Amino acid sequence: MEAWAIPIFVCFFGFIFYIGRLQAKKRTEAMRAIAESLEMEFVAEKCDPNTLGLDGIDLFKKGRSRQVLNLIKGTFEDTNAFIFDYHYVTGGGKNSSHHSQTVIAYEICSKDGSQLPQFTCKPERFYHRFADMFGFEDIDFEQYPEFSKAYRLKGENEDSVRKIFNETVIRQLEAESEQRWNVDGSGELLVIHKNDRIIKPEDCPQFLLDCTTLLNAMTLS
Repeated sequence: MEAWAIPIFVCFFGFIFYIGRLQAKKRTEAMRAIAESLEMEFVAEKCDPNTLGLDGIDLFKKGRSRQVLNLIKGTFEDTNAFIFDYHYVTGGGKNSSHHSQTVIAYEICSKDGSQLPQFTCKPERFYHRFADMFGFEDIDFEQYPEFSKAYRLKGENEDSVRKIFNETVIRQLEAESEQRWNVDGSGELLVIHKNDRIIKPEDCPQFLLDCTTLLNAMTLS
């Protein structure tokens, strides 16, 4: 690199870094305002997802450098709920990839002790067909072919998972299939996010409402 180009190079990346910091600060303040409007607590500091008791969910086992940011927590429709941005890194060096998404998580404390079976529901991908060929099949519903085509559903107890995914749940997820919803459950935890998508602050209340509607439709066992 020519000597005269070095200052330009440094200034350019310094500017990019500054813009990134500015946007991050703007989002933090917007999320703080959303927390206030929902009458929930806001935590700006970074934390590990394990501190929230979420380590039993597949999403929080992926990659490294896992960070929870812009955490909103409190009670929503009588259920303990969390809204936060989640970042992690996969791969290494030039092959590393950064993943960011806004996550809704619930701690379900039902009066009768009902819990969710362990399951993962994520968008179906073409390579999943190869997995099916080798016996790694998912849970399909003959009466809901569009859902089974759009999502890959797996769980340890198939009967319990099928009970959770009733018609109301399936129809809602079918309607959102283009949004790449991921739904994971285990015991008292339900976690929902869209693949590598950060939700705009102003859209977070509606996303929370949509996720809560999905939770309320589930038949706990």
